[in-house]
Amino acid sequence: MKGAWLKAILLLPFNVTVIIPILLLWYTDYQWCIPAMSQIILGVILFCGGLGLFIKTTLLFHKVGQGTLSPLAPPKRLIIQGPYKIVRNPMLLGILFILLSEALLFSSCCIFIYTLIFFLINCIYFKTVEEKMLIKRFGQDYITYRNS
Repeated sequence: MKGAWLKAILLLPFNVTVIIPILLLWYTDYQWCIPAMSQIILGVILFCGGLGLFIKTTLLFHKVGQGTLSPLAPPKRLIIQGPYKIVRNPMLLGILFILLSEALLFSSCCIFIYTLIFFLINCIYFKTVEEKMLIKRFGQDYITYRNS
């Protein structure tokens, strides 16, 4: 299980938040400059919040859900505690915070546009695919959670 957990982190969020932004900066001939202090402060706050949310939700997937964030080894139990009490997909929110922090800290419109595209694709995916899988897997428990 630990190997699957680590592999899921390296394959999914690591690629989304590290590899793809690096490639975007590389292929757009990015020239780094020191961002405004307000960008640095907001970027650091978003990064810390996003990383904290990601770590918390990943641990909940492992400990409570008894699974990983990978669709190949999804949680066996519905998680409705911690940040899941407030938001249906706090892991995505954490990833979005990290990407927005990168856009701010690197003053990169390219990463910002990538973040918007990533968000839209995930909204469509969650509504059309993942939500149906969650209903199939957890039934009325998920429907009640979704409606609350």
